Amino acid sequence: MTTSRPRQRADLRRADLHWLVIASSGFALALMLSLTGIITRLVDAGIFLDLHVIAFLNRFAHRSRNVDTSIWHIWTTAALQGGIVVGLVWGAWFSRSEEFRSRTKRETIMSSLIGMYVCLLGTLVLRAALPFRLRPANDFTIAHQMPYLPDGTTYVHQATSFPSGHAAVLFSVAVGLGLVSRRLGLLTALYGLFVVCLPRLYFGRHFATDVVAGAALAVAIVPSVNTILCGSSLMRRVVAWPDTRPALFYGAMFLCSLDIASDFTVAKTTIHFAGLFAEVDVSRVVMLPRTLPLW
Repeated sequence: MTTSRPRQRADLRRADLHWLVIASSGFALALMLSLTGIITRLVDAGIFLDLHVIAFLNRFAHRSRNVDTSIWHIWTTAALQGGIVVGLVWGAWFSRSEEFRSRTKRETIMSSLIGMYVCLLGTLVLRAALPFRLRPANDFTIAHQMPYLPDGTTYVHQATSFPSGHAAVLFSVAVGLGLVSRRLGLLTALYGLFVVCLPRLYFGRHFATDVVAGAALAVAIVPSVNTILCGSSLMRRVVAWPDTRPALFYGAMFLCSLDIASDFTVAKTTIHFAGLFAEVDVSRVVMLPRTLPLW
C-alpha cells in the first residue's frame, strides 16, 4: 500500500503535465493560425472540399433505386456499422497471436476504448459550443442530389452536422487497433471510411469536413489517452480484472460493446433523460435513433 500511493501520485502528475502540454500547444497553435490568416484559408479549403465531394457523389445519386436502397440499408443496419468493429476489437483481445497476447497490448486496447469515449465527449462538446450547421440534405444553398429512399422512410435531420460522431468513434477504434497492429488498424480505418462514413456523405447526412474533423479528433485524442493510461497502476489493475473479477469485467464490457454495436442507443437515451431533468434541449447535439442513425 505504501509503495502504490507514490506511484499513483506520479501517474497523476504525469497525466496533469501531459494535458497541460496539450492545452498549451493547442492554444499556441490556434493563436499562430489566427495571426497568420491560415484559419481563413483552411475554411476556404474546407468549403472547396465539401462542394467538390458533393458534386462527385451527385453523379451517382438517384440513378438506380436498387443501388440507393442497398446503400441505405448498409448505412442504417447497426450491426454493419458498429457491430463489425466491435467484433474486430474482441478478436484482437482474444487473439492467440504473439502480436496481441502481451498484457501491454491489452492495456493499449483498453486505453483506446477509454480514449474513444473521451473523443465522443469532445465531439458532443464541440457540437454544443460551435454554431449550428445544417446537414447537406437540409441545406438548400448547395446542390445536393438526394438518392432514392425506401418507401415510407422518414428522413429526420435536426442535430447539427459538425463534427461527425460516427467518424470520431470509428477512427478512434481504428487508431487504437493500429497502435496494436498496423494491418488491423488500416483495415478498420478503411471499413469505417467506405462502409460507415461514405454512405453518410452519399445521403447528405454529413459534409466531408464533418468526417475529417471527427477523424482528426480521434487521431489527436486516442494516442494522448494511451500515453497517459498505458503503464499506469490503474490500467494494470483493469487489465487484471478478466482474471480476478471476470464477472464484473466481462459484464461491463458486454454492455459497452452492445451500446457501440447498437449505435449508442443507451448513451443517447441517457443524454436525453439528463436533458429532460435539466430542462435543456439536447436535440441539436444528439438525437434518439428512430429510423436511422443520427450522430
